Amino acid sequence: MVTILILSSCAEMPALLTPFEDDKPDYARGSSGPSAAESRAPLDVPPSLMGEVEVPTPGAVASQSGELPEYAKKTVAGKAVALDAKLYQTDAANVFSAVIDAMTALNLPVESVDSPSGTVTTDWIRQDSVSSSAQASIISGMFGGDGVQGLRYRFVVRVLRQMVKAEAEAEGVQQTRLEIRTIGQVYVNRHWVNRALQRKASAELFSAVDERLQVDS
Repeated sequence: MVTILILSSCAEMPALLTPFEDDKPDYARGSSGPSAAESRAPLDVPPSLMGEVEVPTPGAVASQSGELPEYAKKTVAGKAVALDAKLYQTDAANVFSAVIDAMTALNLPVESVDSPSGTVTTDWIRQDSVSSSAQASIISGMFGGDGVQGLRYRFVVRVLRQMVKAEAEAEGVQQTRLEIRTIGQVYVNRHWVNRALQRKASAELFSAVDERLQVDS
């Protein structure tokens, strides 16, 4: 289940059903005047939505194991995908949180976050070779070949709970597997073409996760 919360200021909404303005609850009333932004109270979740909002608990993170969710399968289907993985001696919730923090710190364009399945996807991360020879060298190093005018890649990240032995579980030992699938494409002759990366683009993300979990590489 993918949970997406979008909170918007009521002042930005069009004034629909104006004749019934007085019948609206406080959280739905608009404000006017130059000081409206300063005087407006923090936005609360309307009572009608309280039962539909779910905040995942640590125990629910990555609780759905097995194959990738269908939307993630479609993302990688037919693409050139590199899979890299690492095992961490900590709870899945800690790894999942570290992944989100690392992506934010690296300014990666997060596309979707699915806590129960432990899946995070990014949009395309693009680098062009038209501005400098340095960028052209990067592209050549990642993909190889001539005639490449640009490259892009995206991540499909999966956090998985790992089974541990009974005695280890009794001692509170927990293991989590972090999988990073990297999809690569190059821009040639005005088309994006699937091509496997020759360099691990996921290395920087792994390093950022390790830093937040204080893991020695």
